[in-house]
Amino acid sequence: MTPFFRRIRHKLANENQFLKYSRYAIGEILLVVVGILIALQINNWNSNRLNKLKEDKFLINLQRDLNKQLQTINGNIKKEKHIYNSLDSANFNYNKHKKFRAVKEDLVLLSTMNDRYTFIITNPTYTELLSTGNLDLISDMVFKDQLVRYYADLELTTQVIQKNNDYKDNVISSISISIFEIIGGSDPDQIYDGMDSSFKNYESPEHLLEIVKSNISKPENELILLNLLRFRRMSAFLHIRKFEKAKVQTEELLETMNPFMK
Repeated sequence: MTPFFRRIRHKLANENQFLKYSRYAIGEILLVVVGILIALQINNWNSNRLNKLKEDKFLINLQRDLNKQLQTINGNIKKEKHIYNSLDSANFNYNKHKKFRAVKEDLVLLSTMNDRYTFIITNPTYTELLSTGNLDLISDMVFKDQLVRYYADLELTTQVIQKNNDYKDNVISSISISIFEIIGGSDPDQIYDGMDSSFKNYESPEHLLEIVKSNISKPENELILLNLLRFRRMSAFLHIRKFEKAKVQTEELLETMNPFMK
């Protein structure tokens, strides 16, 4: 019987040793797993912290771009309103006198048809976000969608204005120059070689005024000039509407950003 009990005791000792080592191995594995999870958590925390710092930097730069864009938009609104108001006055004078007159007042107003202003999108930060794939750093989905739509609308506005400017350059200017003397617009922000914007110190030579008078009195030229005037006035009105919409969108974006910037 003694060998039998000896074998049993040996077997139990081996089983106890196995259980001891198993528990030890499981403990080691758990320690490794817990260490990995802690390391991953720290890594995720650090990654989220760095991404938040990047997001904050992009938001600050976006705010700077939007404020600069707002200044550009306000400047374009002012200039397009000047064009519209000048051509509206030219159209009023035409309707009042039933003709275009070869006088400085009307020529200055008509010359505004040849004014044109390029619209520039201020989007270095947005361009960087797209090119680097960092747009996903913007955590607020509503703001991100609003931002994408905003710059898409600005791009469309740019295309419309550029198309109208091309028409002005290629059609309106070339035709109007052949009909009357372009002595310039009356934009108070414009200065030409020391000549003030009112052109009070400029007088068209009499023989040129006679040519202009003859040109604008021709029915075919009168019709062309009237159509050009009304088209340019209409395009200026369209530009104003688009800029005013862009202004509202810019202000809304800046207002949406306010809670992020605190």
